[in-house]
Amino acid sequence: MLRLALGLLRARPSLYAGPATALLMAVAVITMFGSLIATAIGGHGGSRLGAIGGAFGEIAMLMALFTVTNTLSFSVRGQARDMALLRTSGATPAQIKRLVRCQVLWLTLIVSPPAWLLGSWGAERFLAELAARDIVPAEARVVWSLWPLLIGTVVTLLVGAGAARIAARRVVCGRPSTVLARTAEQTKMGWLRGIAGLLVIAGSVPLVMFTAGQPADKSAQLALLGSLIFLVAAGLLGPLLARLSIVVLGVPFRLMGRRHGGDAGGALAADNLRGHAYRLSSAVVPIALLVGLSTTFASVSGTFQEVAPPGAYAESDNWLRGVELAMLAGFGAVATVNTLASLTTARRREYALLTLTGATRRQLIRMLGTEAVLTALAGVVLGLLVAAPMSMAFASAATGELLPTIAFPTYAPLVLGPVVLTVLTILFTGARATSEPAVTAVAAP
Repeated sequence: MLRLALGLLRARPSLYAGPATALLMAVAVITMFGSLIATAIGGHGGSRLGAIGGAFGEIAMLMALFTVTNTLSFSVRGQARDMALLRTSGATPAQIKRLVRCQVLWLTLIVSPPAWLLGSWGAERFLAELAARDIVPAEARVVWSLWPLLIGTVVTLLVGAGAARIAARRVVCGRPSTVLARTAEQTKMGWLRGIAGLLVIAGSVPLVMFTAGQPADKSAQLALLGSLIFLVAAGLLGPLLARLSIVVLGVPFRLMGRRHGGDAGGALAADNLRGHAYRLSSAVVPIALLVGLSTTFASVSGTFQEVAPPGAYAESDNWLRGVELAMLAGFGAVATVNTLASLTTARRREYALLTLTGATRRQLIRMLGTEAVLTALAGVVLGLLVAAPMSMAFASAATGELLPTIAFPTYAPLVLGPVVLTVLTILFTGARATSEPAVTAVAAP
């Protein structure tokens, strides 16, 4: 099984670029913060270093689980035909799941050595920055040990195994003849998923109320954690939320199409996205992750700067939240690029059929551009909705007002970044997908 898994990785390496990047980041950040915790346990970094390493490591593992699961699901979906053929030749669902786990094992082992180096370098740099800001003693040095490296690999491997189990479930359930159709496109959200999303939202209400009653420093950490929980709810309810957002945001594009004598480029894009809400939700949720976390961070930091007295502690605390946001944004960017690239590439037969029915490549690129803008706007709207409850709860805790203070010169790039990333990824991947001859693309599996 290990040999077969390695052979599939060698045959289609581009399919696993996303999971490999996510696994590398996971091993690196866990190694990094594990080294800081080991340093604190050894008594070389001060009492606060252990708390910082533990808090950052916990969030890093949550983000690693989300990102690895997201990227791996698309990679496994891209192998649906290969795995269905294995099923027809006698492979059992348990063997297919073991095959996916073996692929994750190979990927984790391959990326671990460079991730160890990256995590070790990051630990040194992070500790030096902490010392420069008087958060830890100036003489603090990283205590080197093999344990953080091994823990980083083992924890990431466990996360990857869990993600593999989730990703392989859709491929192995049911008859092989029906797996491909279900994997290629799923149009219904499912009542169980909808109920789970509503339960997560209901369970988050007490957290919002609890956050509003806490001191400002504790409320700030709860705000970021709460935003992640609301993102889980958004992911569960993604198809419904994506469809609603496209219905509203697509109105101007439909009106423009009617106004220009039936030029249906914008209307076609809006209707196409609305009709594929499940697929769209996979693209919108990672964008909402970036925008939601950026909005929460901007709300927290802007409000803190308004109410906190000037001093080294307030500045260092704000810097720590900035580092936390950068780490989360890194994971979110990987998930966003992988998701958008996978979804766009998977539609190459659709582009080919449009070409054979008379559409030009320029029209296809224009349609993709419109879809990219609509997808980005939907992600921004959903991200703002995700960030609003916890940002308002923190503002209430810090100032007694519901509206947080946001420094828009700092906030604008945080929102425009995901939009630009979305548009560029879809256009670049779409340009490559439409460059293939239409007859060849239609005949491809």
